Amino acid sequence: MGKIKFGTDGWRGVIADDFTFDNVAKVAQAIADYYQTRPERKKGLAIGYDTRFLSREFAEEVAQVLAGNGLSVMLSPEDIPTQCVSFAITHKNLAGGVMITASHNPPKFNGVKIRGSFGGSAPPETTNAIESFLDKHQVKKISLREAEKKGLLKKEDLVSSYLQKVESFLDMDLIKKAHLKIIHDPMYGTGDSFVEKILASSKCEVITIHHKYNPGFGGINPEPIEENLEDLKRTVIKEGADLGVATDGDADRLGIVDNEGRYLTPHQVFSLLLLYLVEEKNLRGGVVKTVSLGYQPERIAREFNLSLDEVPVGFKYVCDKMQEKDILFGGEESGGYGFRGYLMERDGILSGLLFVEMITRISSLLSAILKQMEDRFGASFFKRIDFAEAKVNKPEMIKKLSSPPYSTLGGIPIRRTKTIDGVKFFMEDDSWLLIRPSGTEPKVRVYAEASSQSQLDRIIEEGVKMAREAI
Repeated sequence: MGKIKFGTDGWRGVIADDFTFDNVAKVAQAIADYYQTRPERKKGLAIGYDTRFLSREFAEEVAQVLAGNGLSVMLSPEDIPTQCVSFAITHKNLAGGVMITASHNPPKFNGVKIRGSFGGSAPPETTNAIESFLDKHQVKKISLREAEKKGLLKKEDLVSSYLQKVESFLDMDLIKKAHLKIIHDPMYGTGDSFVEKILASSKCEVITIHHKYNPGFGGINPEPIEENLEDLKRTVIKEGADLGVATDGDADRLGIVDNEGRYLTPHQVFSLLLLYLVEEKNLRGGVVKTVSLGYQPERIAREFNLSLDEVPVGFKYVCDKMQEKDILFGGEESGGYGFRGYLMERDGILSGLLFVEMITRISSLLSAILKQMEDRFGASFFKRIDFAEAKVNKPEMIKKLSSPPYSTLGGIPIRRTKTIDGVKFFMEDDSWLLIRPSGTEPKVRVYAEASSQSQLDRIIEEGVKMAREAI
């Protein structure tokens, strides 16, 4: 079973190569074996799936195996965002959940995300335990019809109660007064129609592009980063819209385009959400961000005397910190954000709707809100470059990057380095460079942030060279 390995958030594989019905059944059997050892097994599990090729059928395969092992299953009758599964787990007091999705990965991939009883990504000890059960026992499964007959399978709407949860977190009185034109790009994913449903009671006009169903995702990866959002940027300008919202394949990540058709980086989005929560909504608590996020949130946290923690890349690490401390807001550079009192899960739908609330409350254009924030906390120019590299020895790479006497980057002296995930170099002027192998794809990622475009270009160019030399 060398091919099945859980990464940053679950197991992902290439459809018809390693992601096959046989292998999915083996993973489902390992999940069943794991839950047989758990006291909460009688509570059952929720299963959801995205819009990818054969996702529904893979989800049904998982349901048949779990039911074949005597576990009760709540299966969504339609494709849904990952956070619907997460909410169902906590709302229905279930043992956990399984989501068939490869999230933002290219169309040829599919995957299995596992959610714990708290409604967030299963921790490494859980996924390691599940891995240890792979191929231990023969796959046992029964048909969906038999499972229903035995009372082990129930097809249940996991959307309606989730929508109520989202609304409970928003200022719906304010949202009802919102009068904005919004373009939503679900990127052919499961987020289609969710923004419209929640804004149906408002005066907003929502125009959706890239409706599902398209298993090829229109020839792009369903990841809400700038290079994939040219259609959204163009449509915002063409329609004279106030806001562009993009959600990824399983709708847990967010991309934002402002009223000028400008893509906002996750650093700007994270900072705008944080500032909105503390300044406009007057909330207080800690902040947690992954090592791939930048300096604006640190400056905002200092200004408002908030604790700030930095964790490895992967929302599960944000989640861990949110369970451990009083964290108001947490997030990652890939566009996933989590909120205290909500779910132990990122949610692109809720995060996007908070921008609707923000623009309405402040009564200003998003471009102006961004400018005011950057006037106070400094401008942010960010870039990430990925390049394919199948066989990276992560410890060796980190050792190589840490050992040379790098003293400057982009002509700026290096102040310190951090190695909690890859190697992050901090410069004297707060600019930084991070080099790390991906946890979900065979790639090396190089990230940099600086206060000017020219400085950013210099740092990222040097960073790519350093990364290639260290492989």
